[in-house]
This record gives sequence, structure tokens and C-alpha cells, in this order.
Amino acid sequence: MHHLMSALLTTKKLFSSASVKKRKKEQDCYLNNGSAVLEEILALCNGNCRIPIRYFTATEIERAIKHSEKKIELDEGYMVTGSLENHLFLIRFSLYSYGVHRDIAITAQMSHLKNVLRLIGCCLEFEEPVMVYEYIEGISLGDLLFEEGNHDDQTRKSLLSWGSRLRIANEVASALVFLHTEFTTPIIHRDIKPHKVIIDQNSSIAKIVDFSFSISLPSGELEVQDRVCGTIEYLDPEYGYCGIITQKTDVYSFGVLLFELLTGKELRDIMESNVEEGNVMDRVDSAISEETINFENFLPNLIDRYIKEGNIMDIADNAILEEHGIEIQQQLQDYLNLVKKCTTYNRKNRPYMIQVAKELCRIHKCFHAFTLGQI
Repeated sequence: MHHLMSALLTTKKLFSSASVKKRKKEQDCYLNNGSAVLEEILALCNGNCRIPIRYFTATEIERAIKHSEKKIELDEGYMVTGSLENHLFLIRFSLYSYGVHRDIAITAQMSHLKNVLRLIGCCLEFEEPVMVYEYIEGISLGDLLFEEGNHDDQTRKSLLSWGSRLRIANEVASALVFLHTEFTTPIIHRDIKPHKVIIDQNSSIAKIVDFSFSISLPSGELEVQDRVCGTIEYLDPEYGYCGIITQKTDVYSFGVLLFELLTGKELRDIMESNVEEGNVMDRVDSAISEETINFENFLPNLIDRYIKEGNIMDIADNAILEEHGIEIQQQLQDYLNLVKKCTTYNRKNRPYMIQVAKELCRIHKCFHAFTLGQI
């Protein structure tokens, strides 16, 4: 009996010690992450902002995901469904610490937009801060476009009709225009791509998630120089070559997204054969030397090379052609012309996002008029 009591007391002390250590770590993480988030907020808003988000403790997060099953895979992490106080949330865990504090600051200021996944709150008691979002029946645009076998055919067909693709393009463009024009200084996303766009399967609305690579242009400046980061096939070649970021950096990335919406193909799958597979990187989060990737030869006119002189009807996704055929050929051609303008090598020749958004809106209106004429 004495030995049993002694063992129980020892176990209790061990649990108590582990609990103290765990709590101490959570407090340290909270202080480090909290100061970093505050610094980002002050830099972002110049002292003039409100942060309408809730704070969650580590215990609440752990309790919320205890029985979670559904997962949305993201390039730099994942989301799981969590339940707290009889409400469902999407809880995002990041694999990397780079930019998460900035992500919280920016998302909090954009959560009123319907095309940004609304941030409910965050937890700073883990090494990598955890973000808590509104719950939607979501799927990443990347999975929807490129993982055909994972989804119901009818749902996929509905979410990827030509009208839906145009709407998605317009909605993502709208959020980028806000990012470029509605803050004290323009903010450049730097990594816009299908896997950072979540589609609400109930409303079909596109919502951007993850602003961790975003960077503000200095006050009064049109460009800023920084280390190269992002995803290689969406990377503005001039940025990759010299590290200079402008609003046109996002225009290039968005142009690649437009191309993938049109073709239903992932650019990485049609990259030129002269690029060895081992040199293609999913993530670039540090400076890249010219010896690693020669951007001057690798990325310029990559989409032009694929398109060449081919007819738009040979380039567009077969699902679009099966739906409407030659009747929307001019709309498809106008859309392809916009892709070419966005992805031209010389950034001076690219339009600004607000011009891109206007042209997409025009194409969408043409399609709407076409559908009304069919009724």
C-alpha cells in the first residue's frame, strides 16, 4: 500500500511538472507572438485600425479539434473543422512561422470583405500561431481544379462552369485591388495561387486565405526590394531575377491563376522540358542565386510558349467547350489576351490590377448577356 501511494504521488508530481512546463511554454509563445502581431498591426495601420477578433487559449483550441476529422490541405499548412460553444470554425495550423503574424494583422483588416475568409480570432500560445476562421464547406481552388478524382462530378462541374470560373476570377481580382489600393500604402500579396483561394461549396464564393508573404510598399515608393519568396511557377520573373517587388508582381501571379482557370491545367505540369525536375521548387522562402534558377531563361513567356499560335479552342478546358462550344469563342479569346498581358515578361507592359478587374468584369457581363439571350 505504501509503495502504491508513493507511486501515485510521484506520478502526480510528474504530471504537475509537465503541466507547469507546458503552461510556461504557452506563456512564452504568447509573449513572443503577441509582440510580433502588435508590431505588424502598428506598421500596417499607422496606429489607425481596429482588430475585431477574439482570442482563443491553447486549451480551447485543443478542445475544439479533439474530434475533428475534416481537413483542407493548404500549401503551407492545413485547416481542420473545430467546434467551440456549439459553433463550427475552421482552424488553421501553419507549418512555418514566416509571416504568420503579418497574416493575422492583414486578414483582421480585410475580414469584412466577402472574398477574404473571415478571421474570427487567433491563439498565440503555440510556437506557430493558430488562426480561427468562419466555418464554410470549403475546398481549395487548387484541389477543385487539379484533383479531379476527389470530388463529386456534378459538384465539380457546377463549381467550375465557365460562369463560375469568371466569377472566381472577378472575386479574387476584387480582393487584390483592395489590397493594392485601400491601405495606407499598397500591400503586395506575392503568392497568389489556386491553393490560397477557398471556394465555399454552398455559395460558390471565392475567398482568399493566407497573406503571410505579403509586403507593404514604403510610403511614397512604387517598389521595394526583398528576398525572393513564393511559389516558383507563380513568381514574377523580374522579381525572381532582381528581388524588386511592385504591384505588377501580383498581376503576374494572378495571370498564371487566370491561365489555370482557363485550361484546367497546373502550370507546373506543362513546364518546359529544359528545366530539370530537381530544380523546380514548391516553396522559395530565401534568396535564390542565379546559379540555382536562371529566371531570365526559365520563366519569361512560359505561357506564350505553351499557347504559341494555337487556337483558343485548343487551349481552353474541354469542360468549358462541352458546356458552351464555339458560341463563347470571342469571350475566351478576350480572356486569353488578358492572360497574355498579365504574364508578359516586362512588368512595365502589364496592366494594374484595377485594369485587370475592369476587363474581367466586362467579359463577365458579356457572358451574362449571352446566357440571358439563351433563355
